[in-house]
Amino acid sequence: MRRFNPSSSPDLVRSIILLSGLVFLLHIAIGSVHSQSGRTKDTERKRQVKPVPPDPLPRPRQTESPKTDEATIRINSNLVTVVTTVTQRDAGIVTNLERDDFEVLEDGVPQEISNFARTSDVPLRMVMLFDTSLSVASRLDFERRAAARFLERVLRQQDQTALFSFATDVSVLQDFTARVPLLVNAMKQLHSRGATSLYDAIFLAADYVAPAPGRHIILIVSDGGDTTSSKDLKAALARAQVADAVIYAIYTGNLLSSENLRDLAAERALANLTAETGGEVYYPSSSAAQNGDWDELVELNQAFTRLAEQLRTQYTLGFYSTNDARDGGFRKLTVRIKKPGFAARARHGYYAAKG
Repeated sequence: MRRFNPSSSPDLVRSIILLSGLVFLLHIAIGSVHSQSGRTKDTERKRQVKPVPPDPLPRPRQTESPKTDEATIRINSNLVTVVTTVTQRDAGIVTNLERDDFEVLEDGVPQEISNFARTSDVPLRMVMLFDTSLSVASRLDFERRAAARFLERVLRQQDQTALFSFATDVSVLQDFTARVPLLVNAMKQLHSRGATSLYDAIFLAADYVAPAPGRHIILIVSDGGDTTSSKDLKAALARAQVADAVIYAIYTGNLLSSENLRDLAAERALANLTAETGGEVYYPSSSAAQNGDWDELVELNQAFTRLAEQLRTQYTLGFYSTNDARDGGFRKLTVRIKKPGFAARARHGYYAAKG
């Protein structure tokens, strides 16, 4: 057998070494190409993120909460809050009551008040709903001016307000903010058009305010009419109750003495929405309205002033229901003041947790 002796063939050795080097360099080049291709594909995959469709309405931003155990989350979810306004005969709104002055009943059963706070301790989260339908076109400028003064009186550093307009459609003109100039600037976008979707606006406002911390207020500036909503009065009210929202209204319709010239159904709708949630409707003074000769800006300013006083002088009561059933049912609430001569206004009920 003939054996190969490298020393006897130096040229052949050099050729083999050169060929090996070329193979090695080619291997490195191919690996580099594959690596670069892989990185390119990875980059392309990262860029190909499916767009998330926006919500029909933006949601309030929430700060990250500290982690809690499951038991704490479960207990907190069962806390029932009741925003309450107290008045005394011939003395107006009362602000000096204590926890023990209140009594809360759920379906007639007394509940232990575990949380108690005054307005100064609880931030305000308010959604203002401006009716911009053609039926209120003549009053829109007065409403803007009166609302701007109202916000300057009411909003504190810890409070926030959002601004919606509604006609045929519902629009968010300004998300939650504590900056009055932003809200006033957003009011410049209020222009009359179309029909009226009041109940849709309430429904969407309730969803919007629900996750926000603090007292939930929905303020309606409208004559109360509704012509184009996909939701009805019952659905709008239920949504507000689920969101723990108190509804107030500044009435901008006619209050003439002749019922033939008034929209009584709209008036009743506003009265129902506000009473069931613990709020109130603010009307222009009856004598001025019935005479048909009234200063709209003055009357609106007075209505907003009365509302501002109430929002600054409320109590927030909290309790854990003795009824452990998680059936999603509606439970009636009654708030009483133990002292004689006092009256409490609060929501008439709430929907229990389900599941």
